[in-house]
Amino acid sequence: MNPLSWLLGLLLSTACLLAHPSAAQTPVGLGWARNNVNGAVFRKNSVVTHKREQYTAYYDSLGYVLLAKRRLPAGAWQVQRTKYKGKVQDAHNVISLMVDGRGYLHLSFDHHGNPLRYCRSTKPGGLALTELLPMTGQQEQNVTYPEFHRFPNGDLLFVYRDGSSGNGNLVLNRYSPATQTWSRLHSVLIDGEGKRNAYWQACIDGKGTIHVSWVWRESPDVASNHDIAYARSLDGGKTWQKSTGAPYQLPITEATAEYAARIPQNSELINQTSITTDAAGTPYIATYWRPAGTQVPQYQLIYLAGKEWKTAQISQRITPFSLSGAGTKKIPISRPQLLVKTQAGKTAAYMLFRDVERQDRVSVAQCADLRTGDWTVTDLTSSSVGNWEPSYDTEQWQQHAQLHLFVQRTGQGDGERLEPLSAQPVYILEWKPGTSPKPAAATVPGARPQAKAKPEAEWKLVWADEFNIDGRPDPQNWQYETGFVRNHELQWYQPDNARCENGLLVLEARREQRPNPTYEAGSPHWQNTRPTIEYTSASLNTRDLHAWQFGRFEMRGRINTSSGLWPAFWTLGVAGQWPSGGEIDIMEFYQGKVLANVASGTAQPNTPKWDSETKPIAVFNDPDWANKFHVWRMDWDAEAIRLYLDDQLLNETPLTQTVNQDGTGINPMLQPHYILLNLAMGGENGGPLTGTVFPNRFEVDYVRVYQR
Repeated sequence: MNPLSWLLGLLLSTACLLAHPSAAQTPVGLGWARNNVNGAVFRKNSVVTHKREQYTAYYDSLGYVLLAKRRLPAGAWQVQRTKYKGKVQDAHNVISLMVDGRGYLHLSFDHHGNPLRYCRSTKPGGLALTELLPMTGQQEQNVTYPEFHRFPNGDLLFVYRDGSSGNGNLVLNRYSPATQTWSRLHSVLIDGEGKRNAYWQACIDGKGTIHVSWVWRESPDVASNHDIAYARSLDGGKTWQKSTGAPYQLPITEATAEYAARIPQNSELINQTSITTDAAGTPYIATYWRPAGTQVPQYQLIYLAGKEWKTAQISQRITPFSLSGAGTKKIPISRPQLLVKTQAGKTAAYMLFRDVERQDRVSVAQCADLRTGDWTVTDLTSSSVGNWEPSYDTEQWQQHAQLHLFVQRTGQGDGERLEPLSAQPVYILEWKPGTSPKPAAATVPGARPQAKAKPEAEWKLVWADEFNIDGRPDPQNWQYETGFVRNHELQWYQPDNARCENGLLVLEARREQRPNPTYEAGSPHWQNTRPTIEYTSASLNTRDLHAWQFGRFEMRGRINTSSGLWPAFWTLGVAGQWPSGGEIDIMEFYQGKVLANVASGTAQPNTPKWDSETKPIAVFNDPDWANKFHVWRMDWDAEAIRLYLDDQLLNETPLTQTVNQDGTGINPMLQPHYILLNLAMGGENGGPLTGTVFPNRFEVDYVRVYQR
């Protein structure tokens, strides 16, 4: 099997084939991929670390903003869909995030000449977000290219363009975690004078100095890009100077700017690339353009050597291309990201990129000592990533010299056209230059991942609901299904049938008759053909609120085993139509038996492939079994799904057997799942309600999720 098709087919497999032996990939979830809105180079940041907590964000296939969090070095991702959506059809509308010094997550998203969309987490370390907030309330109606950067003291810098392509200005705000307020540094730091605008790249070095470089653009046409200028601020953005220390009179204009490289228009000079510094604060800029007298754009390094700017060609490409026109371009190479590391008197550089000449893999050009100018190129993946561009965890690199790179295969049509690409896996590629080689989790298609069981003590509680309130279940944890939903069941689901009392969640089945508000005579849909509702019940889930990839899912509950009742504790994958999104029935009961099931997709729509085990309750040899509370549990990792009842293993399903049999190769058990609790009646499996007394109850003591 082709390595690319296996990678995509296995969705988020930790067994991804890596070209570089010291790289590893950590799966997160499925993201929108019809353009490069998740994978654009100017995402600052796409992934970020605060202490040991790492966060990332991306748009899902419906355009919702998804947040994810894990504990380093190897914690599983907790993924949560937010209520916010973006116009994902426009690849400019990226998500940018950062964590301040107090641990609050800040998020800005969906900008291309529209009002500011900014929010932050409601508590340190949390994924729940505030409503949309202003910053300063000034010049926030025409925002594009939002970027966060973090100062060493934990303050944040936020930069964006106010205005349009060819006629926009650079705005800077600063955030104080101590006061939780934003203040304006500059409304027009770099002034296009109504004739042009600056496309910048910025960074903050270890001393807190802000470095900015930019190209000028004369019109919306990318071909009008020209020159690379530079400025820095030693006092947190208040005053600015050139590399010589000479102060700038603000705002900076085309006439007053310091130029690191002079490059004419129509040189295939790209905008918004990368700037970074070494330990001494010396700036380095990576970009590409077509050198004069040649036909092929080349990656270039621009750096300050003493008091002189120098340029060195990094690549030896052979494929020509031309840039022109407006909008997002479909380009055979990505814009680069540059990282440098100074050690033992040598400054090493690493340029991350994608190039059609290297089959669109994630690649890195390395120079162990910039004084030599010797570059070598290595591929970090063996698979194509489409039109992806690199963005990485700046804090992880600064603190640990380890690369955590946001990766997703994406499409990108020219001029904002979309490509017919389904949702693709999002993962974090981890690589530490100079580390000794180590194998990936598994190496061949279809091989069972070599994940090893870990000691029980390593399980950590990451989420729980103990139901220690009275009244409705916590709306931050649960939402409701309503109406006639599935399996031709008898009950009408409604929130009124769920309540918390005496430390229990009670899902109550009732016999009550009233008109069906969805009734349509002659309707082809079974939900609409019933004139009356005969029974009501409740179904709760954590969809769009909480989802987890891997972990221990546990529920303590008491079920009534009367005829026709069908209680369940189960999960569904966050992406994909049923059953191709995956279903795991941790607890299911009907017709005198408990079931432990795992379902994935087949070539026939709505037709699952089941791995199912059943156990009649008579085998427990306990006449009082139905009056007792029992613990149902799932242990789920990259190797298998194991389902237990009172610590007795009922079913074990290797993940090698859960790949959808529909030709896509997608494995729905390698994506996050959300939890459902419901009490159904009758339908395709529940059986008749002969002799069953109403009201009836499914009682839940707690639901808990643990991860290692």
